[in-house]
Amino acid sequence: MHQPPPHIAPVDTLDGLIVLMAQTAGLRRQAAAALLAGRPLPAELPAGLALALAELRRAAGRDHVASLRHGEDVSLSLDLAGEISPLENDLAYLEDGREALLKRLGKHRPGLRDAIRRGLKNIAGETVNTLICDCDALYHPSSQRLLTTVQPAWNAVAACRFAMARSKKPVLWSDAPLTGPGIVDRTTMPPHTFAYAASLGRQWQTPDGDQGEAPLSQEKADLLEAINSRLAALMADPAWIAFTCVGTGLQFRRGETSIARQDVTASIDEDASLALLEHVHDVVDAVDPERLHFRVDDDGHDLTITPTAANRDLWNDFSPAEGLRNLNAALGLHLETGPHLVCCTGPQGISLLAALAGYTTDLRAIFVTDRDDLAHRAAAICPRTAIVRHPDTVAAILSAAAP
Repeated sequence: MHQPPPHIAPVDTLDGLIVLMAQTAGLRRQAAAALLAGRPLPAELPAGLALALAELRRAAGRDHVASLRHGEDVSLSLDLAGEISPLENDLAYLEDGREALLKRLGKHRPGLRDAIRRGLKNIAGETVNTLICDCDALYHPSSQRLLTTVQPAWNAVAACRFAMARSKKPVLWSDAPLTGPGIVDRTTMPPHTFAYAASLGRQWQTPDGDQGEAPLSQEKADLLEAINSRLAALMADPAWIAFTCVGTGLQFRRGETSIARQDVTASIDEDASLALLEHVHDVVDAVDPERLHFRVDDDGHDLTITPTAANRDLWNDFSPAEGLRNLNAALGLHLETGPHLVCCTGPQGISLLAALAGYTTDLRAIFVTDRDDLAHRAAAICPRTAIVRHPDTVAAILSAAAP
């Protein structure tokens, strides 16, 4: 018996947007689970997603920019194209099938079918031991707001079908936390398919749902908690709430804290961005005035508060190499035995590739970038690397490579 489509939260406030995107996550999970199990797709699922899309379009208007209230005195102007377009893709897939989706993607991703063919040639015919998919390479483009990012249902189906048919140990990887919110909240893949590696491998969840995390020195764990409490109080002030809504937002990772002060479209006023930078330094100075325990790194977009290394610490640094070392032991990945396939992106993706190459050179990679220098570095580390320009292409390659 069909259920009526759910009541969809109105998008007039920031909280309303967050609630609506959480609703789409639930609908997408149900849709992905039904398709992967070979069950008929309940009509209320695409109907609910269509209602969510209509509400986003209403709130955003023709220019995709919505004016959202937060509290009584604060209004944020947010570009909702990153929420709208993936929903449009999902509806094309759920209502009309894979070919309709590829046709739609092809209009927005020039050269998509050629890129799929090149990717297939790179990974054709093999079962891989470990499949590592970075969220940023699989479904979260660098320009997309992390706070309201949700993995599309079609993307989840593509990744799971490939993982179940052609990999022994599939892992979803991210520098974001596991929960709170984190990758568990934003992922729409059914249980018992992927293991999750969050905080660059310092947190994990097995396919069966068991969770664990790497140990940290008690001293630095306590100090970082004091910093996080002060930052949480600061960012709860409506005057600073915009920083949680751009780019990577505010993330309390295991062993590191990150906060965005700008995004790729420079939507934050530069004076406000610099003021936040000052406040973050003040917060760290209040807890660690001599900077004996933490450093603050600034790449112009994100601020990261990272413990400095010391001989007595259980972790040397916040890096993919350290994360892989932990995951290899915790999840029994047997990284010494290839072949492995990694889907990754950006400078951290280069570090991840290099770390994997330290275990075995029996690697294949799909690397997302529009930078020639990163493409050349990825190919130098892993000659069997397919270079693509968008996460949609990664998921399309996995879909085409799955039975």
